[in-house]
Amino acid sequence: MPRREIGLLGEPWVAWLALAIGVLAVTAHSALSLAVSVLMKPMLAEFGWQRTEFAYTMTARMLAMIAVVPFAGQLTDRLGARRVLAVGAALMAVGIVAMSRTRSWGTLLCVSVIVGAGQACVGSVAASALVLRLFHRRRGVAIGILNGGDNLLNSGIPLLAAALLPVWGWRGTLGVLAVLYLALAGLVLWALAGGSDVRTSARDDAGTVRLRDLPWGDARLWTLLLGYAALYAYITSIQLHFHAFQTDLGRAAGAASQLLSVQILVGAVGAPLFGWLAERVSVHAALVTVVAGLAATSVLTWTVSSYAAFATWAVLHGLVNSGVVALLALVLHDIFDPRQIGRLMGVSSVACMTATILGNQFTAAVFDRFGSYRPAWQTYTVLMVCALVPVMRLRRGAQLQAARVRAVGRHGDASEA
Repeated sequence: MPRREIGLLGEPWVAWLALAIGVLAVTAHSALSLAVSVLMKPMLAEFGWQRTEFAYTMTARMLAMIAVVPFAGQLTDRLGARRVLAVGAALMAVGIVAMSRTRSWGTLLCVSVIVGAGQACVGSVAASALVLRLFHRRRGVAIGILNGGDNLLNSGIPLLAAALLPVWGWRGTLGVLAVLYLALAGLVLWALAGGSDVRTSARDDAGTVRLRDLPWGDARLWTLLLGYAALYAYITSIQLHFHAFQTDLGRAAGAASQLLSVQILVGAVGAPLFGWLAERVSVHAALVTVVAGLAATSVLTWTVSSYAAFATWAVLHGLVNSGVVALLALVLHDIFDPRQIGRLMGVSSVACMTATILGNQFTAAVFDRFGSYRPAWQTYTVLMVCALVPVMRLRRGAQLQAARVRAVGRHGDASEA
């Protein structure tokens, strides 16, 4: 039974235990994609595929995630995060084993669907809901640690994959990952047993656990989805293609992995920093800072070429990139009904994953046509500048909503007087 005594920063120890499990879950959500970015070239060389063909299998995985993730959010609200996270980790383990044994493009396509369903369940949707429900005083810092811890652990994944690749090949490397995912499933079931997993499915509140009850008529929801779709199209494309992009520039695979790891590792500091900033200033101000930072740093991807320049980019981009995921949960919790956080995260993930698919296909198609990623990076710079518009509208919308609430309150006080 987890201890419920008050611990660090005035939060119960059970919340910190759940945060630790959440960090591992969010790490697991991204770890496979990072490893595959290192393994992509050996896989393409063995099968003789173009990058666009390989991108189609990644698209199949993303489509499976899109189909499952809203229901993963709904089940998180109804059943709790423990079952959702454990099932997701187990599905990924099975899918990765099958991926390591694949011999054809068609098989890899089918396996990608299984992996995608697992990824929809393990990760930020269930983990963020778990953390937000257990933390009360320092939610911003907790969500920042949730995503910063993910960056800290995932910074070692490209290096691990690069180290295992020459020894065991890409199939053996995937086998190691499968064992780790299976271990995670068992850890989730053990650590979150005994009361540390909360949900909002009390019988008198059962009617709220439906997707159709989300605030679909609220313009702020659609504004947020549009803005985050633009952000994810860029940040996931640069992550998935960065290793190949660097080796295309003539750098060794080890040097490319180091740059990718630096970018991810910096996020271990950036995510808690933006979580703290959201507590001290506002969630919306922190989000505007993140988007402006992405727009500025994206210019470097198509204007520099030296290792030192890209090392600088890795630090700056890693800092602002880490705030994107951390602030999503906080914005949703701040604007909408916290009881719906699982479903809100699930629906938001659909927008983000759809943008990831489109961005990945666009980036791969640009490379196949021009033999260079430069036109894609230039396009993303324009997209980041445009993304500032819905983000600023979201901020103004929140301010107007708060002003209306205050006006109603003053009117009510005057009527009573």
